[in-house]
Amino acid sequence: MADNLVVYKPMTSKWKLYWRGPGSLIFFALLAVVCLGAFIWLGLAHLDKEAPWVNLQPPGEVVGSKTAFTLEAGDPDSGLKEAKVTITQGPVEKVVLNRQFPPGAAPGEKMELPFTLEPQALGLKEGKARITATVKDRSWREWFQGRVATQSREVTIDLVPLNLSFLSVNPLLHAGGTGLIRYRLSKPAKESGVVIDGRFYTGFPEPGGPQGEYVVLFAIPRETPGTVMAEVTAKPGEGPPVVQRVTLKVKPRRWRQDRLNLPENFLRRVAADFKLNPADPLAGYLQVNREMRKANHERLHQACSQSKPQPLWSGSFQRYLGKSMARFGDRRSYFYQNRQVDQQEHLGEDLASLVHSPVPSANNGVVVLAEPLGIYGDTVVVDHGLGVFSQYSHLSQIDVKAGEEVKKGQVVGKTGTTGLAGGDHLHFSMLIQGDFVDPLEWWDPHWLRDQVEKQWQQPGAQLTPVKAAAAPAKAGKSKGKGKPVKHKRPLP
Repeated sequence: MADNLVVYKPMTSKWKLYWRGPGSLIFFALLAVVCLGAFIWLGLAHLDKEAPWVNLQPPGEVVGSKTAFTLEAGDPDSGLKEAKVTITQGPVEKVVLNRQFPPGAAPGEKMELPFTLEPQALGLKEGKARITATVKDRSWREWFQGRVATQSREVTIDLVPLNLSFLSVNPLLHAGGTGLIRYRLSKPAKESGVVIDGRFYTGFPEPGGPQGEYVVLFAIPRETPGTVMAEVTAKPGEGPPVVQRVTLKVKPRRWRQDRLNLPENFLRRVAADFKLNPADPLAGYLQVNREMRKANHERLHQACSQSKPQPLWSGSFQRYLGKSMARFGDRRSYFYQNRQVDQQEHLGEDLASLVHSPVPSANNGVVVLAEPLGIYGDTVVVDHGLGVFSQYSHLSQIDVKAGEEVKKGQVVGKTGTTGLAGGDHLHFSMLIQGDFVDPLEWWDPHWLRDQVEKQWQQPGAQLTPVKAAAAPAKAGKSKGKGKPVKHKRPLP
């Protein structure tokens, strides 16, 4: 047994020499460099610089009974790992889309994931909800969990179709005048109103009326063959608008024709006031009378784009006590040296009384514009609610400012000759959401009571065509003491 005994010598001393030798330092240094390089390589590959991105299309805020969406997402460095879409309503959260990657979603690749949201199938109800889209990349960021991008959006679930019912229209409709239509909606709409001659007029909740009933005042075209097509329209949160077409009987009008001569001294004054080329005052005047007029009307549309949702007026609109110098709707032909050079419509009433006479507000309201306005000179515009506005132009002095509340009869300024005025006077206009209408109607207490205010005080009824009555009579002339105006024919 002893001859076969193999004795193993311990290796401890040999290994100790190896570990303690100079080669050990080199070995460990190389090993550390390799490990560090591998770590850096892995870090650069998986600790990317850019986060993922996500976008939910389309961007609407309403979800119908069946609404299609597309989730767009990507990551430029490591690529996507997963994508998820949820919808939350109160304590209920439902998963709409859940996708894991790979396959697909490589670095830099844009993913488009279509899906359809059906709220009723998920047990959701009409009302507010929140859609949340979340994507995660494959990076080692966030403790190896990956970077996250989220897009969240408040939406309204709309499951019941929108219904629209025409109720009534005021019976006396005149070309260039004001119309009023009442209608009923089964539920609130994104927007509703009436389209007349391609122009949309916003509806407002009926004053003192039941919930769901609306009124809309609109400008009747100045040129009409006797009928006008009105489209009562309501736009739901999703889908096409609901439209009901109604044919309105309108009494046409024959507008006055007016000839205006342009004297040299007036053209020179206009050139000086508007800083035009004095060498050709006629060309400068025509540019003002055409291009500036158009820009001024666009400014008025902008100023009248927002109105109080309830009537602010009380009783009929007060007429400035002055002599009528020009009428609403006059067709003006401009002549220079016996040659016709231009033609425009006069879209207000020119009233002249005393030089620098105080101008009262026609009714209660809120000032929305108080500034110089090109051809109209210094101008004040007052909002009377429900899209009704009054305009006071050619003022020599403005006594109110935008945002100020005014009462009927309160002085807003003084008459003057600013703008394209040929003499001291007030240019007064009435506008419906920025479109000019005949002021004579609004000065008439019977018309205002019967054709406007009584319309929303009666029960709804289907339209029955009514023969239009004659146009309102002219308002009275002014009286007063003081320095009289030399009544030149005003020009704008």
